Amino acid sequence: MDIRMATPDEDEILAGHYLKIWDSYGTPPEHYRPDAAARVLFFLRSGRAERRLASFLAVIDGEIAGSVSCQLHQSPFPEVIREEQRLLGYIWSVYVEDAFRRRGIALALTKAAVGYLKSIGCTTAVIHASDAGEPVYRSVGFEIAKEMRLKLLEG
Repeated sequence: MDIRMATPDEDEILAGHYLKIWDSYGTPPEHYRPDAAARVLFFLRSGRAERRLASFLAVIDGEIAGSVSCQLHQSPFPEVIREEQRLLGYIWSVYVEDAFRRRGIALALTKAAVGYLKSIGCTTAVIHASDAGEPVYRSVGFEIAKEMRLKLLEG
């Protein structure tokens, strides 16, 4: 297995993987915006320019087996703490193709993302885990953090 940084020419692959994650959650087709893929592509491009976004691909025997993206975290509130004390990185879209699952690919991709975030000075990495992903992320050292949510609309 080779883990390498994705190039902008591979953004379509990354966007496809991200949308497949939503599919795996059972998202009905009618819930997607008509421009869903274009939105992902825009997010990737603007993320590189504004949030030091990087993506990694897992390649096995010439086939892309999975991917991950990571970037500086987009804070929903004003950041007042100095970056050397608190600079959050965010890992998102850890995806492994069905045929390649249970081979340690998600673990390798997550470690690549963590390494990149460390290299750009992040002090903490944040990830939202699915039930399937939680054991992988725990094995890297992630801990469960408290987040509270209130459902405002059904559906």
